[in-house]
Amino acid sequence: MKSVSQAETREETIQFDEEGMKALETLVEVAVYLKESGILDLLRVVAERSGELLTIIANDPALHRVSALADGATRGITRLKPEEVISVKQNIEKLTECTLRSMAAVNPADVKPVGLFGMLGALRDRDVQRGLGLLLAIAKNLGACTARTK
Repeated sequence: MKSVSQAETREETIQFDEEGMKALETLVEVAVYLKESGILDLLRVVAERSGELLTIIANDPALHRVSALADGATRGITRLKPEEVISVKQNIEKLTECTLRSMAAVNPADVKPVGLFGMLGALRDRDVQRGLGLLLAIAKNLGACTARTK
């Protein structure tokens, strides 16, 4: 239990001037936002169960694999020029959105098998042409990059 002198010292250090009140108001606003968004409850659970969560994380083989993959990706990222990183970031944003929208628009159970003639027919579609063009451009650059790294 805190002594009276510790409590008095703490009260003396709290500033109730205009700047201190603004800081307190901002702190309360942040706390309300965290509570309303559910983040505060999540943080509470993490704080209360941190030991258990760390045990789960330490023993999860999937997380070890993801960590190894992230390490490999990080090493590749460090070899990029700054302008390449910016370009990759922008492309990831665009392609992630397009990929997820495409996945949301298609039900895999409804997709019918396509043979050679079906593929030839699909090539008349401008969107299919654009998608294949993107994939071919990526394939060309992948091939060129792997040839340089032999």
